[in-house]
This record gives sequence, C-alpha cells and structure tokens, in this order.
Amino acid sequence: MIRSRARSRTTGDTANGKNGQITRGVSVSATEALALQGVLSLDEWVSESLGGRNLFVQMLSGEPAVNEASLAVAQIHLREQIGTVGVCEDMSEFLLRLCGSTGLKLPFCFESNRTHGAPKGKAHISEAARQKFIDDNSLDYELFRDANRIVEAYAKETGSVFSNALDVVRVIQSEIDQLENPHFYNSTYFGIDGSFLSRVHEVIGRFDLAPIDTYLEFAQSRRRPPADLFDDFVDAVRDGVVCSRAVNLSEPQRQVPLEVRVGTRIVATGCSGEPRPDVASTGYPSAYSGFSIPLPNDFPEGFRVTIANSTESLHNAGTWRQGWHCE
Repeated sequence: MIRSRARSRTTGDTANGKNGQITRGVSVSATEALALQGVLSLDEWVSESLGGRNLFVQMLSGEPAVNEASLAVAQIHLREQIGTVGVCEDMSEFLLRLCGSTGLKLPFCFESNRTHGAPKGKAHISEAARQKFIDDNSLDYELFRDANRIVEAYAKETGSVFSNALDVVRVIQSEIDQLENPHFYNSTYFGIDGSFLSRVHEVIGRFDLAPIDTYLEFAQSRRRPPADLFDDFVDAVRDGVVCSRAVNLSEPQRQVPLEVRVGTRIVATGCSGEPRPDVASTGYPSAYSGFSIPLPNDFPEGFRVTIANSTESLHNAGTWRQGWHCE
C-alpha cells in the first residue's frame, strides 16, 4: 500500500481553487468559495469553525448535535469499532499499524496537492482565533487525546517488534520524500503518475524489509475478530408496540438483542427473529430480521431503540413520541 498524503497549508489559493483544481473539475463548498475569493479570512474561517465543529465526535457517535454523552459514545466506538487508530502527525506509525491490521504490505505514502506559491504572511492565525477554535471543538480535542493514548499504549504493548519495523519505515519514508514528486503541488484526483510510483518502488526495493515483515506477521497473528456489523431500522410504533427489523450482517443467523431506553434507563427488551420476507427479498442475508417489542403501560414519552449492551442506536430509532419519530 502506498498512499497519497494531501496537504493544505494556507489560503493563498487562486479563484480557481487550490492549485487550479476547480478548473479541472474539483468542486468546493460555498464557504470555501468565499475564502478563495478573499471574502473570508483564514482568521474568520478558524475562529468560527466554518469547516464544522466537533466533526470527529459527530462521525464516531453518529449524532449531529453533540455533547459530553456523545463524546463518551465516540470514545467507545474509537476503542471497540475502529480497527486501526492513528493521528495525521505520524502517518508512518499509522500506516504500519494499518498494514498490520489489514494484510497490506507497504506502509508508505507521498505528499500531494500542497498549496503552490502562497505569499508569506497569508497564513497567520491570531491567538484569539486559535483559542476560540480549541474551545469550540473541545470534544474533538479530547477525542484526539484519547486517540494518542491508544497509539502510545499500542507501541508500549508491542515493544521492539513494532519499534524496529517503524524505524525502517521512517528511513524509507524519508528517502521517498526526497524524490522529485510530480504530485507535490497537484491533486491525485485524476490519477497517479506511473513512472513516479515506479521510482517509489525502486527506493523501497533498496532496503531490507525483514523488520517490517516480522512485525506484519506478528500483527496478523493477534488480530482481533471483526466487530459485529448491524443493519437496522425502526419502522413504526403502533398500539404500544415498537416494531421493525435488525440484522447482524457479520452473523446473519444470530438474533439481535435489543433494548428500549429512556435516557440511560432500559424500559423494555426484545430481539429479532420474526419473519420479514420483504427484507430478505431486497437482498438481506436473513428472512427473520423482524422484531416487535411491547412497551410498558406507563411508558414515558421520548425513547430510543438500541442494540443491547451497546451504544449503537437503530436507524430512525429515536426519539419517538406518541408514535412520531422526532429526531
């Protein structure tokens, strides 16, 4: 595996986008267009978090409006659902671990699409803007610290077999970085230069990859089983019964245990297993994905349906009030 590592350094781009990519068919958002035209400064972009706030917590929690509870969900998913955790500041470390968890062999990358010819001083960010960004994205920063703790724990746990391989990766990567790179100021969106890739492989071929191979064999021997992958949906709530479907795509023959929660309190339980031939006819690997869970008589409004012993909510799962899906 050899990956392109795109970089963006400043807002000194032209009206045609970064390195003229818009004229080549690469689109940008309306906010990015304003920045490219000089209507928005980099300080404004950063201080207002115009690229989005706490995006990583949003992605890993599955919740569009996030809080401390969302962070807790994201941290659980980071540790239990993400096979390889790494940080952009150390791509060599991440790519080596990624190869170890996937069976890929070459943990190297090359840079692409750096901003070309930006005048000095254009990228200044005020301390006030920087601090406001940190404050507004505090949940993401905590998740980032958690990711670093995971990375550090893995390095300590695997010891010299990992560190020896990483040393070799860093040496080879430094040689790759010295090559004349046709993509340094250009996107790989429209393809990668084949002759450049050949030169990258020539560099790799000059080194003894035994420490890397030893680590990869070690990592493959201790791979954890893949996490269960669910596909699910809540169709409706009728006459005090919540019903729909849930499938464990990793083991379709297994019933899926479910919980109905109000806040953190479990108020009803059930599992899949009812016939749903309509679901099977669309290509799902189980004809018994249906479920019906009776709700208690004194059931309060506002509940969610989740996979049992998990933070994962079913699609369209909450919050339900008086038979209506409200979120």
